[in-house]
Amino acid sequence: MLGHPETERVDPYEKDVERVWRDSGKVYGARKIKHALGHEGVALSRRRINRIMKRNGMASSYSKAAHRPRPARPNGDPAPNILAREFNGYAPRTHLASDPAYVRVGGSWACVCLPGGLANRQIAGHSVGVRRDADISCWPRSPRCASP
Repeated sequence: MLGHPETERVDPYEKDVERVWRDSGKVYGARKIKHALGHEGVALSRRRINRIMKRNGMASSYSKAAHRPRPARPNGDPAPNILAREFNGYAPRTHLASDPAYVRVGGSWACVCLPGGLANRQIAGHSVGVRRDADISCWPRSPRCASP
């Protein structure tokens, strides 16, 4: 086999792979071609199908999720850096920080916010909402935030 040129070594299943790929509208990849040929009673490995496709210039086509731009809704000016990254020595519940988390509830997403004290890392309140907006920022003065 090694003495023969590459052009003389033809895989007997090249026509079958090409036919299935062409019938799919030049969309199918090795997995779907393997599945389609399996229904016809032809057992080929995905690696062999990949080699045949690569040798003959066939490639699968897949759809890429399109970016959908959303209208910008700025929340106003950025918050000033009052603490200057010095988090030690504060009394409890005087300096709070929060980070929203997104939780799957039923068929939709909910935003949960738990503000914590920088002095002792205790949870100082909570709020839940279905929209990501500035109201969920969950400071104790926010109407949507409940203190424990």
